[in-house]
Amino acid sequence: MSKRILVVSPVPSHPSNQGNAARILTLSSQLMQRGFTLDFFYYGMEGITPHSRRDMEAFWHEFHFLPSTPLPEPSFARHWGIDDWCPDALCAAVAALHTQKRYDAVLVNYVWMSKVLTGLTDTLKIIDTHDLFGGRHLVSIREGMEPRWFFTSLAEEERGFNRADLLLGIQDQETANIRARVGVPAMTIGHLMEPRFLIAPQTEAPRFMFGYLGSGNPWNVRSIQILDEDLAAGQGVDWLLAGGILKQPLALKSAPYLLGFVKELKEFYAAIRCVINPMSGGTGLKIKTVEALSFGKPVIGTVDAFVGLPTRHPAHQLSSIADCAAMMRHYAASPALREEIDEASRTLYFAYALEIGRELDKLSETIS
Repeated sequence: MSKRILVVSPVPSHPSNQGNAARILTLSSQLMQRGFTLDFFYYGMEGITPHSRRDMEAFWHEFHFLPSTPLPEPSFARHWGIDDWCPDALCAAVAALHTQKRYDAVLVNYVWMSKVLTGLTDTLKIIDTHDLFGGRHLVSIREGMEPRWFFTSLAEEERGFNRADLLLGIQDQETANIRARVGVPAMTIGHLMEPRFLIAPQTEAPRFMFGYLGSGNPWNVRSIQILDEDLAAGQGVDWLLAGGILKQPLALKSAPYLLGFVKELKEFYAAIRCVINPMSGGTGLKIKTVEALSFGKPVIGTVDAFVGLPTRHPAHQLSSIADCAAMMRHYAASPALREEIDEASRTLYFAYALEIGRELDKLSETIS
């Protein structure tokens, strides 16, 4: 009989059109491929549509859903308490399900859902951290941005970490940070995405040289605004902008083509030759970088855009957004450089995939 795992999440696995959903779906798919049976408990903080429910019911062995309740007032004046977003009703529902099913492991997404683990016994308790949330509001304030979404103190985050038997970091720097702070075993599980360029090779020539696809979070908005200033100040380039970022008041000067929201990722990637990721700051693994590589697209980006990836080429290690703009111009002008970065990006994908495969095998052995 295969080992059973319950995955608990405040975000849906379907549609996987944002980084956290893609992470949940990809990690779970890899565990399924290694012989585990996975159930999914979605605490509906992002709502649910009939279509997404059907997709989740079809994908998971069992699908469970609990509607979310309004958020309470923060427990602290300047940040959230670690349990503020995790209600007792969810903890009770998960505990009752575990009593019935006796899962071999319960994998909770995000440390701020860790309260779910407190009432569970006779199971391996895992937190997939996705990112670090302790003190992240201070980073945002230091960068001149308003803190968004969940943020807490280091002490509160560590209280959450200590509820687990195993902690998963999404890249090595964050795993090292976790190990330095708590005694709970921690391991890195990167974000592996299937090589779509091998499954469905692109046949039509792209319409644009460069493209950026991203949400409207403050880090993305600031990065694109700075890139736009750099591009507008010099020789223009042919680029496309897509995703939720276009809902923000950007006032761009470099005249990119605005594609808007894309229903299918392949629509965006088919339209461009090279992906740009001029990320400055932020935390976690930049899943959009990994996604672009999985579509077979070369990527030009900053060091921050490639954190957690075994990079070697200078186009993957740029120190500033201005350097990104300069590299874009070089790439557009030089067929030889295009070929070089194309090959380096493809090599990077396979090196990263091999690394993650080993990590997933180690996780599977731990659960078994």
